[in-house]
Amino acid sequence: MRTSILALMLGSAAALVPTLPMTSRRAAKTELNMVFGKTRASQKSYVPAVGQDQLKPGSAVSSICAGLDICIAVDTDGSVYALGNKSPVLGTPMAAGSVANGLIRDPLTGSSFDVKTGELVGPWCPNFPFSILFSIIEPTTLPVFKCKTGGGAVSVEVDVNAKTNFESGYWKGILDAQGKTDGGYY
Repeated sequence: MRTSILALMLGSAAALVPTLPMTSRRAAKTELNMVFGKTRASQKSYVPAVGQDQLKPGSAVSSICAGLDICIAVDTDGSVYALGNKSPVLGTPMAAGSVANGLIRDPLTGSSFDVKTGELVGPWCPNFPFSILFSIIEPTTLPVFKCKTGGGAVSVEVDVNAKTNFESGYWKGILDAQGKTDGGYY
């Protein structure tokens, strides 16, 4: 009895071991806008995303650039592209998808998007049961960002004030318990 319980415990411990190497990503410095309702002008600049040593043809990695979740996709020919990392269907990370022939494929729903334009290519949510569940939802695109390589890293052009401007409608102060700045609630 004891040996069977011990064997069961040892066998189930393998389920807790990650199968893929986990890479950490460095969060960018953020700035908190404490004046409620105030936004800042759009300011685009190139922000370092990932090192070129992390990139493999046919795959994608994620990075946080100025508070935005970005997917860095590398096509099979070695071309590098930057897209929004949130799938337009379920919000799952696009970095988990595969990249080939100028397309990135959402592994869950099966939707494919052009890495240059972000446009949907092919059927919307072809995998079951998503083909039934999301057939009434209008297809949308992925946001695309300019990127450049150099100095051993990939840099992505993003609006460095986007996160602050988004939070300006929600954030009133450190101990915010009063809802949104327009008087509504979350």
